Amino acid sequence: MIIVSKFGGSITANSENLIKAANIIKSNPDRCYVIASAPAQTLKSSGITNLLYMCHSSCSHKENYHEILNQISAHYSEIINGLEINFDLDAEIKALDKDLLSGKNLDFIGSRGEYIMGKIFASYLGWDFIDAAEIIFFNDDGTLNQEKTFLAANKRLKSLKHAVIPTFYGSMPNGEIKTFSRGDGDSSGAIIACAVNADLFEKWSETAKTYSADPAVIPDSEVIKNMTYSEAIELNYIGINIIIDSVLFMLRDSNIPLKICSINDPDYSGMLISANLPENISRGAAMCIAGRRNFDVIHIEKYGLNKEFGFGEKLFGLFASHHVPCEHCLSSIYKMSVVIKNLMFNLRYKEVISDIKKLINPDSITVEKNLSLIAVIGQGMGTVYGKFEKIFAALAGAHINVRMIDQGSDDLNIIIGVADEDYNNAVKALYENVIIKKDE
Repeated sequence: MIIVSKFGGSITANSENLIKAANIIKSNPDRCYVIASAPAQTLKSSGITNLLYMCHSSCSHKENYHEILNQISAHYSEIINGLEINFDLDAEIKALDKDLLSGKNLDFIGSRGEYIMGKIFASYLGWDFIDAAEIIFFNDDGTLNQEKTFLAANKRLKSLKHAVIPTFYGSMPNGEIKTFSRGDGDSSGAIIACAVNADLFEKWSETAKTYSADPAVIPDSEVIKNMTYSEAIELNYIGINIIIDSVLFMLRDSNIPLKICSINDPDYSGMLISANLPENISRGAAMCIAGRRNFDVIHIEKYGLNKEFGFGEKLFGLFASHHVPCEHCLSSIYKMSVVIKNLMFNLRYKEVISDIKKLINPDSITVEKNLSLIAVIGQGMGTVYGKFEKIFAALAGAHINVRMIDQGSDDLNIIIGVADEDYNNAVKALYENVIIKKDE
């Protein structure tokens, strides 16, 4: 069995968490490859990546950056001393200083946080260190060269029993370093997992539990232990960020399960995300109640709307021109309602309304403010008999007026719009009647 384990910046930020991580790694010999992030912010220090970007900016403007470089060195020194290992940090800092003075690009400098951390962790574990630049490759346009990457990573890593690989970066065709987007360190781990045909990809952090309802509303809501890739993508959309969609798609395409785990609760089995639920898992179609607040709905009425070619193209092009994303769209014969995040809309309210009147020439236009979207999410939601009856009976029993209904075409969710002021009561009613009582 091959397990690829990724440890985020909150874990690599201090020696205490790194020691916990090392104990977890060594507890299972199947954990073959470890992906390490740069240390995140602590009470004593800013995040290493941010400090590196600051160094690059100061150096580029001919300003003194050595105080920032000293902060980086101090953070790593504290980690090394806590791990009680012999590591030549001075050589790494001198090399970084030289790279800054030689004009290395921002991506190269930004990647050194992962590079140095990977070396430190490999030294502590007694494992091989593999530079991500040697096995992760990008095309000229900045997209991942998947074929070249998978071949190179498989060939290099399969010859090693254990290895530590830094996250966050790879190589361009000309040999220059390119980083992934900020917050996208999980991609490196998924890439390595797919390249070595891993049996499992683990994502470790300080906290790992996902709940079947907003814990701020339902403090004792059930912990979700299993979900499908599709369910995880739905949760991402509604605001519960499991892991970025591109990682889920990559793992899904390679049929590699993902487990979300916590170093502070290693005995907890974690949450497993896979193509299908395990055969021994039995739960109703509804897995989770999740929601987001603060939406507005623009209602546009126009006689003959259903016969007007290009109406939708004009309307959505108008929103795009104002950089206002549309979350949902509901329509009838003479009316179209568009749901948008009110913060984005409020910034351009007058311009958007004015342009709709000029371009669309509606019979009427009204704006409904302060709507919450609540999703009942689960595999096969649209195929369960009586599901709508159960949902709306629960809301009616709580005296909650439903403003909007939208059922996803993939049968994974039913989204209900309620007033922001009804959000908490709606979540409670749905949790008690749909999650707790399950599906009968």
